[in-house]
Amino acid sequence: MSRIRNPVRYRHIKAAAILISLLPGLLTSQPARAYWELTPRIEGGITTETNPYNRIETQSYDGATGAFADFRLEGSLQTPRDVVTLTPRLRSSRFAGSNEPLDDDDYWINLDATHYWDTANANLGVMYRDNGIRTSEFNTANPGQTRDDSQSTWSFDPSLSYIFSARNSIQLTANWTDITYDAPPQSGYYDYTNGSIQATWIHAFSEKTSALVAVNGGSFKASDPYSASRNNTDSFGGTLALERKLSPTLTTTVTLGSSRSTQDVEGLFFDPENPGFLCPTYPFALCSISENSNNFVGGITLRQQSEVMTTTIDYSQSQAPRSNGTSVVSESFRVNFQRTLSRKLDGSFNLLYTSDSALGNYGRQDRAYFSGNAALRYRLTRTLAVNGSYNYSVNNDDANGAKQKNNSLFFSLIYTGVGIRR
Repeated sequence: MSRIRNPVRYRHIKAAAILISLLPGLLTSQPARAYWELTPRIEGGITTETNPYNRIETQSYDGATGAFADFRLEGSLQTPRDVVTLTPRLRSSRFAGSNEPLDDDDYWINLDATHYWDTANANLGVMYRDNGIRTSEFNTANPGQTRDDSQSTWSFDPSLSYIFSARNSIQLTANWTDITYDAPPQSGYYDYTNGSIQATWIHAFSEKTSALVAVNGGSFKASDPYSASRNNTDSFGGTLALERKLSPTLTTTVTLGSSRSTQDVEGLFFDPENPGFLCPTYPFALCSISENSNNFVGGITLRQQSEVMTTTIDYSQSQAPRSNGTSVVSESFRVNFQRTLSRKLDGSFNLLYTSDSALGNYGRQDRAYFSGNAALRYRLTRTLAVNGSYNYSVNNDDANGAKQKNNSLFFSLIYTGVGIRR
């Protein structure tokens, strides 16, 4: 069967190439008292996985071993009031034997620009990424994904901060993300855009205690490129947060809030009131459904930081977009532990549990995901380090009704340049 290619992806590739071409201009047209710096980073290594195709646990599967290389070049330009960084990155993976479908080439480009005034600053972050779905953070672990299944992501993050007194400041932040998939119809991926805007007031009661009040709004629009299915979700809410420094090394943050969402779903072939039956107006017209929901958002974070150790424990509930065409309420629990074991050796241990559910009663496809990671890094020289990590993951998705488990090991050598400054 011939594949249907997504022309949007190639327009994005051309746009990414244009952004990369801007780097020499940014680094050679600096004003007086400015300097630029280039810092390369190269990583190469091997990886092995027990379930690289994300087969469900009732199926038989074999592991795979491969090699990967990661190249990035961070270019920065700094003046007394401006900081601009532009970082292109390429990561390539190749697997042995009959596992050629796992081969992948991913690339990113990140632009970050900040301008400072005496009492304010403005920032703009722009990111473009083209990557295989199997290596994506939006991966829903569908079985049988190959290197030809990919996603393209554009993200824009502007912000403005202003300090109007010794104890008070305001922030305006926004995000717009556009994601398109290049995958066959049976994969079930929906192209979507997700946008949000938030206004925040921050007040410091003392050196140890501060609070913030925020109002926010968002819009999520998803569409199936191979059918008439559409999902439009608009949200509005507010949050209240309190941060308290309990000791010189321990800080806690508590956030409470609420979000109200309106969801409109169109292009349904089945009857939303009786999911086991076809839409009663089919084939002359497809069904639709609208509903409102109120959801709690917030969480609690504990962070302990010393000269040699950082520990973060975080529980949160938030609204997030997903590739199956739904905006979900995502409940997550994280534990992150980092420690300097010696002058040359660092270690980390991370746990993540996430539970997703649909905003309303329609289209509920609950998903639970667990991941555990342990890593060690040893610095051989000023510029060279060796890295090793182990990762275990379990995905349980109502969409396929079964679990997928995977174990993976990574070993690599990392070179980080000293940096060329002019």
